[in-house]
Amino acid sequence: MINTIDNSFIRSVVPKTRTRSTIQVQDIKSKKARNLVRGIDPSSHRSTKKALEKIKHNCKYSDYKKALQYIKTSPIFDNNDIGQLFNEHCPKGMPSLVEFSPREITFQIDCYSSKLLEISEKAEDIVKYLKDNDLISALNACNEMVDLKGTSIFLIRMLSYITNRYNLLSYEDNEVLSKIDFLKSKIQLSKCSFVEEAVTQLSNLRTSHLAICKRINDFSGTFPYGYIAKSFIKPIPQDSKEFDQTLSAFYSFSLFDAFLYFKMIISQDLPFLTKLEIKDELSSAYEKITCIDFLPDTMYESIDESSGYYYLRECFLFVEQPKALEFLTIHGYYYSDFSNNYSSISHVKNLIDRYFLGLNSLNQLKCSNFNEVHINWDKYESSTCGMLENSTALIHLLTKKQGHLDEEEQLLFVKLMSFSRDVGQICHPDYLLSIANSAKDNQLKLVTQCLITINKNSQYNEHQLRSTIQNYCINEFNSDLIELLKYLYDVSPAVAEHLLQACNETFLCTLFLLVEKPVDALQLRADMLHWFGEKTDDERYIDRAKTLRIDIQINKERGTIDDSRIYVDPLKFTQWFEDNMVSKLTMALDNLIIGSQFVKLDWSKKNASLGTSEEIIDSILNCYKEFCENKVFGIASYLGRRIRHGTFKGTAITEVKNLPKKEEYQHLFEDKDFKNKFDEWMLQYESMIEDLVKTHLQIKSKRKPHGLITTSIDSPIKNTAADQLIIEILNIYSKRSGVIRLPSLITDCCWKLVDYDLTRTKKLLSEMKSSHGVFSYTPKNYSNKFRRQYSKFTQEVNSITGQKFGLMASWFNKPNYASPSTDIYLLFNVVVSEVKDSVSNFNPVIDLDDRNFSVNGGTYYVIYDALYVLVHNTARHGKSDGKILFSVSKPEDRNAIKINLMSEVDSYEALNHAKEQIEKGLKITDNDDDAHIIEGKSGLKKLRKLEKEGSISNISFMTDEENTMLCFEFYFELSSRGKYNDIDS
Repeated sequence: MINTIDNSFIRSVVPKTRTRSTIQVQDIKSKKARNLVRGIDPSSHRSTKKALEKIKHNCKYSDYKKALQYIKTSPIFDNNDIGQLFNEHCPKGMPSLVEFSPREITFQIDCYSSKLLEISEKAEDIVKYLKDNDLISALNACNEMVDLKGTSIFLIRMLSYITNRYNLLSYEDNEVLSKIDFLKSKIQLSKCSFVEEAVTQLSNLRTSHLAICKRINDFSGTFPYGYIAKSFIKPIPQDSKEFDQTLSAFYSFSLFDAFLYFKMIISQDLPFLTKLEIKDELSSAYEKITCIDFLPDTMYESIDESSGYYYLRECFLFVEQPKALEFLTIHGYYYSDFSNNYSSISHVKNLIDRYFLGLNSLNQLKCSNFNEVHINWDKYESSTCGMLENSTALIHLLTKKQGHLDEEEQLLFVKLMSFSRDVGQICHPDYLLSIANSAKDNQLKLVTQCLITINKNSQYNEHQLRSTIQNYCINEFNSDLIELLKYLYDVSPAVAEHLLQACNETFLCTLFLLVEKPVDALQLRADMLHWFGEKTDDERYIDRAKTLRIDIQINKERGTIDDSRIYVDPLKFTQWFEDNMVSKLTMALDNLIIGSQFVKLDWSKKNASLGTSEEIIDSILNCYKEFCENKVFGIASYLGRRIRHGTFKGTAITEVKNLPKKEEYQHLFEDKDFKNKFDEWMLQYESMIEDLVKTHLQIKSKRKPHGLITTSIDSPIKNTAADQLIIEILNIYSKRSGVIRLPSLITDCCWKLVDYDLTRTKKLLSEMKSSHGVFSYTPKNYSNKFRRQYSKFTQEVNSITGQKFGLMASWFNKPNYASPSTDIYLLFNVVVSEVKDSVSNFNPVIDLDDRNFSVNGGTYYVIYDALYVLVHNTARHGKSDGKILFSVSKPEDRNAIKINLMSEVDSYEALNHAKEQIEKGLKITDNDDDAHIIEGKSGLKKLRKLEKEGSISNISFMTDEENTMLCFEFYFELSSRGKYNDIDS
């Protein structure tokens, strides 16, 4: 019987041979610690973590480290998420860093040298394949590395590098994507989401590098993977403590990562590190990996002025290569958020000084077109540098000079803005302030003030910028901001573009010396955009100018131009988005695109987190929630200031309440019946206002269930707007500028979503005015004279409440800087009004559908242009006081709207003449005119141009002889921007 005992379990938990590195339970001195270790469920990460935490707090630290080391080396814990020295899948790790000394870690490295050599050979194979962009072979080697328990930070970096090559070099091999997905699933990458997010976002060429770096640098916890992420940005440690912590962090993930990091840093001969040796064969294996260089010529399709920036972003992926390490160390030192600049150690300072050797003046920098560009590893070369190297060279000089520039350099500084990038974010504000204070030239004052505002946006800095712009404009350009823009463009297009971006409608409204009324700010903004668009041949700016001008006309039609509208700070919302959401959203989008997944749009599944589609939905909903609820920059902030802190109540009540104090009405209140009636009405009126403020003019929440502003997609209109946002995001995301455009795209969508609630709010105000804001009184047994006085008082009360409620309702109009949206029927009325102004005696009878159909975004100028052509020709050929029938419908078989317009003609002869002229006009396709908005001119060939560009489609013209009518029809594609759908083209 004894001979049949199954001892397989015993053999499975006891190593065949005990190496010098293997810790056994009996090696842990504390009995309590030993018992806690024995009580761990090896398959449970929670149980393991809980036991280790108890050991940490109740036993000696040495026992805690031995217990952890036992778990990391014992085969019993092979699949535990704490992680071992070698892993098949990514470990979750421990919540706090456990510091092992470099000597302890190098001891483990030597003990497991055979295993490390085996994994190193695979790492060498991967790098060799990637040097030649052989992605399939590299992925096969990655898979073999995983089978060797080589899952590591190195492997994650290589997968990200492969993903970038696939995207940048336009591969179409689906096998690459399927292998990437397979490996991510095999190593369970989602278990270390912090590392995954850091690697993905830092190397994602579409995200804001500086924003991601700032998030990582601001991380202050003791989570091990936080130290790893920081080493991606700043690979050379400041001191021995930082080295020990980072090495321990890599060790917590895998011994192979600790080996790579140790060799990389030790090879730098840093003076504060103790020289430790590892086996020669390991050093030799490391050298084989590092001697293979990834060349930019094979990494990118072509080398241009932006390639250095892209290379910098990817350097950490192959940081073992000496050239990449030095490039990252030098340029990463300057190209980072200024608030996180580290005092450079002598080693880094020597690298920087050597790279910029001989650079002493701004006139040595590149200040002309980037025609021939190389990525310069060894030394700054102005003749072949790109935008990144020129920018870091500029910051190097400003730092060296502490911002003190001579007169020649001050003038050159302005021009250099067109040949550098992100200076406002990476330059220390003290240096910019020094330049601004010594500036004698107005150009320089304006440029530095713009940069300071970017660098540190505050009310004071914004005031300084306003003051600088106004003084410069008044003193030298006769208060003409367009002339200032033109002048700056000749000096530096980049400076002109920044001024254009700074001067949005909200900012222009604050230039009180230049802009008298809010509508003037809109018109000025449109003029600036139009000029810049024509100057740069960029249709996007011209499109926005057209849309603004149409919006002015729409607001005139509505009678809603004012400057007291609900407000969300777009800059602060964008900053919040970059700090909190860009990485999550872009990662979900990357997963969606790489996985070629189908998007299921169910906006009710908030926080479901069942898949990529749900992650995207969660991200969008979180953005909208912040847009509404943020008490610093969101709608909640506006409600707090404008509504709840007395403004609303004061506006609604004060003048009405003071009316009885007027001398002409005082004697009326001697009538007790009248006084009681008014006091009772006033009490109900005040109670209604109080209820509005406390109950309804709120963000809806559990505490405020009747709040009118909701943060959910709770209506068909909101659902349509949210769906369209996803379509637009997917359309632009694959472009390099895609991520940069995400904040404005999402801001626009948030305004579309909240516009539904704003409309509900205005409707409720109108209802409350009708039900509680009307005072009436019928006097008894009084003369006609007294009756007239009572009537006059009553009318004045109701006039005041009507005015006040109209004013307060206007506060809930969407601001002009938000993405416009309008009803097509209203747009048609605007066009008719415009044509009436340009064509005398045109006074048609309009017959509209009794429906509404809204179009969102800045593309409805296309419909405006098309309608203007048709209505203008109707005025020319039709009956001046005849009927115009206008209707809009939505076909079920396509994402478009169908627009029909029919106009009455005087006679059968006039019908035939009009038919001949219109058909002739529609046949012309060359030398197309524009449907000018300002001059009121248009031509039928404009329709063909819009059709050719893809903005509209299926233009149809016919005549109705029986009713003597001209009939037009066309489709407007809701999911297409026509010619400019791809703004990167």
